Amino acid sequence: MTFKPAKIALLLGMLGFIGCNQPTEVIALRCDVTITDIQPQPSAVGESAQLFGGPFTSVYDSAVYVGESRATVLEVDRSSCIECDVCRARSGCTECSDCDVCDRLCATTCTESVLFEVPDVSAGDYGLQLFNAHGQSKVMSFAVESSGFEATDTSAGDSGDADTADSGS
Repeated sequence: MTFKPAKIALLLGMLGFIGCNQPTEVIALRCDVTITDIQPQPSAVGESAQLFGGPFTSVYDSAVYVGESRATVLEVDRSSCIECDVCRARSGCTECSDCDVCDRLCATTCTESVLFEVPDVSAGDYGLQLFNAHGQSKVMSFAVESSGFEATDTSAGDSGDADTADSGS
């Protein structure tokens, strides 16, 4: 196989162009999201349940799964977390890193929770998991109880013709 000088020059030019472009690296914060409690347990379909833990983000990038069913996230609350966030920022800590300087302050002042609606699933025990921009939680045990409004087929006890119109007499 022979290379002509024009092909070699083109190949070297392409390699030079590629070598001069530095790739852009996107650093995504990835960490373990922790769920410390789920209330109430058990919960009924259609009712609200609340997760406690952190780090939590916003409604828009949070997803809660009960088994394979996605729940509707209603609210993400980070009560009294401003001091903690300021401490972490001043200390150069991210949401995902250990920050010894701020740990005590954050533990005593900041409460994070996610409120969600229990999806339409059968009563039973499920794995529950939260995903957000920081990462994902471990699978937690979550019990769903019967809502008490089970569907009932009433057609067996019907009498009369379903197609009969009222004649008004």
